[in-house]
Amino acid sequence: MLHVISLVAVAAVVVLYAAAGVLAITTGRAVPWQRGYILRPRLWGSGALVFGAGMALARYGGTVRDLTTSDVVFACSLLMLICGGVLQYVGQRAGRLGV
Repeated sequence: MLHVISLVAVAAVVVLYAAAGVLAITTGRAVPWQRGYILRPRLWGSGALVFGAGMALARYGGTVRDLTTSDVVFACSLLMLICGGVLQYVGQRAGRLGV
C-alpha cells in the first residue's frame, strides 16, 4: 500500500512540476509565486521539465529488477536532476549582494 501512495505522490509532484515548466516555456511567464525571482522563464521551464523527468525516472528506477539496469537508470535520473536544477538556478534572478 505504501508503494502505491508514494507512486501517487511522486506522480502528482511530477505533473505539477511539468505543468509549471510547460507554462513557462509556452507563455514566457513564470508561475505566480515565482514571478519575482525568475528572470528567464523559458530557461527555468526547461529546467523544470528536465527535473520532473528526472524525478519520474528515479521513481521508475525503483521498479526495475535488474541491478545493472537499475544502476544505469538511477545514474541517468541523478544526472537529469542535477542538470534540471542547474537550468532552474541559471534561469532565476541573482540575489542582490551587499544590499
